[in-house]
Amino acid sequence: MQVGMVPVIPLGFAFFLPFVAFLTGRRRGVVITYSLLALTVTFLAGIWLFREAYSSREPLVYAFGNWIAPIGIVFEVDKFSAILVLTATFGFLLAGIYSAKFIRTHGLEFYYTFLLGLEAGTLGAFMTGDAFNTFVMLEVIGASAYAIVGFYRNRSEAIEGAFKYGISGAVATSLYFLALGFIYASFGTLNMADLSAKFHGISFPVTTKLFGDPTLALAIFLALTLSMAIVKSAIFPGHYWLPSAYSGAPIPVGAILSSFVEVVGIYLLARYTYTLFHGLPFWRTLSLVFLVLGTATAFLGSIMMLVQKNVKRLIAYSTILHMGYLFMTLGVGTGLALMAIDFHIVNHAIAKTLLFFTVGAFVYRRKSVDIEGLAGVGREMPITTFLFALATLSLVGVPPLNVFFSKMLIFNALLQISPLVASVVIITSAIAAWAYFQLFITLWRGKPVEGHHHEHREVERREIWTFVAVNAILGVLVVVFGLFAPVIIDRFFHPASLQAMDYTGYIDAVRRLAETVLH
Repeated sequence: MQVGMVPVIPLGFAFFLPFVAFLTGRRRGVVITYSLLALTVTFLAGIWLFREAYSSREPLVYAFGNWIAPIGIVFEVDKFSAILVLTATFGFLLAGIYSAKFIRTHGLEFYYTFLLGLEAGTLGAFMTGDAFNTFVMLEVIGASAYAIVGFYRNRSEAIEGAFKYGISGAVATSLYFLALGFIYASFGTLNMADLSAKFHGISFPVTTKLFGDPTLALAIFLALTLSMAIVKSAIFPGHYWLPSAYSGAPIPVGAILSSFVEVVGIYLLARYTYTLFHGLPFWRTLSLVFLVLGTATAFLGSIMMLVQKNVKRLIAYSTILHMGYLFMTLGVGTGLALMAIDFHIVNHAIAKTLLFFTVGAFVYRRKSVDIEGLAGVGREMPITTFLFALATLSLVGVPPLNVFFSKMLIFNALLQISPLVASVVIITSAIAAWAYFQLFITLWRGKPVEGHHHEHREVERREIWTFVAVNAILGVLVVVFGLFAPVIIDRFFHPASLQAMDYTGYIDAVRRLAETVLH
C-alpha cells in the first residue's frame, strides 16, 4: 500500500456511497454495512501507516503522480502525524458504529457520505507536506462538516449551527488562502520541506531564491494562519460558533468535531512553529499570543460550563477549555510541550468521545438535550452512568486515568514559562469538575421533569447494548492509557516529539527523494 492511499480510501467510498444506496433502494442495512466496511478498511490503513512510520528512521514521503517536490504535491508523514492518523481512523470507526444505532432519520446514506468525507479531509490535513494542499484539505473538511452539522435540517438549531459554522469556517479558510499568497510571493514555494529549507538556509533541488523581506512575509503568513486556527479550533475570540454547531449536530458528529476536526488548527500551528520554522526571530511575541489567548479560552470554557442548561453546550464549552490548554502549550516552544500536545490530543479524543457517547445514550433514551429533561436517567442506565463518570473524572484530570497524565505533561511544560501560567490548568480543571459534578447529580439523583418522564415511556427501558459496547471500549482505553502512560509516552510520544522537532530530517526525507529522481 502507498502512503497516499490512506485518505483516498474514505474519499473513494464516500463518492460511491450515494450510488450504492440508490441502486439498492436505500436499504438501511446495505448503507450501514458499506459505510462500516469503508471505516474499517481506513482504520486498517491507519494501523499500517502507524507501523510504517515507527519502523522508519525518517518521515514517509509520497509524491503524487511521481512529481517531485517542490514542483508536485507530497504527503509527508512522521511519527507525530502517524499517531494522530491512527487515533482519528479509530475514532471515526467507533463513531460509525455508534451512528448505526443512533441515527434513525431519513438520509442515512448522506450522513455516512459526509462522515467519510470529513475523515478524508482530516487525515489529509494530518498527512500533507504541502501548505496549499493543506488549504484543499481544510475545504474538504469544511464542506463535509457544514453539511453534517446541519444533517437534522428540519431543526432550527441544526440550521443555525451549520450557518454559523459555515460562515466562520469560510472566513477562516479565506484568511489562510491569503496567507499562502504572502509566503509564496517571498519564498517561491509552498512545499513544507522547501519552506523550512529556505528558512534555515539549507539547499534544496529545483527551487527558487528568496524574494523581498522573508521575515516580514513569514510574520504575515503566521499571523493569518493563526487567525484561521483561532476560528477553526474555537480559541477565544473565535469560539462563538462552536456551541451552536454542537447543539445542532448529531451526538456522534459532535464527538468527531471535538476530538479530531477542531485540533487540525492546533496541529498546523505546531507543525509550522515547531518543525518548519523552529527558531523564529519573533517567537517571543508569538509565544505571548499563544499563552494569553489560550489562558482566556481555558477560563471562558470552564466558567461557561457552570451555567449551561443544554448538555450539548456544556460539552462544547468543555472542548473549548481543552483547546485552550493546547493553545497555551503551543507557546512554550520545547520538546516537552510538543509531546504534551500530542499526548493530550489523543487522551482528550478518547475521553471526550466517551463523554459524548454516554450522553448520547441518555439523549437517545429521553429524547431531550436539556439537563432537566435528563434528570434521573442515570439510575435507569447504571452501566452508561458509570462510564459517563469515568469520562468526566478523566477529563478533570483524576489519576490514574489517561487525561491526568497528559495534563501533568502540560502543567510541567507550562512551568517552564511560569508557575502562575501553569496554575491555570489546576484552577480551570477545578471549575470544570464542579460543572461535571452538578451534571452527574442531576443525572443520578434528579427527579424526571413532568412530561419527559411520561412522554417516553415506550422508549427502551434498559441499557442500549450497542452504545454500551462502544463506550466500554473507550472506557478500557481511558484506564489503560492512564495505567500504562509512562510506557506509552516513552515508547511512542517521546520519539514522535523528537522527530517532529527535527527539521533537518523533515527536509532531508523530501530532498533525498527529489535527488533520487533527478539523478
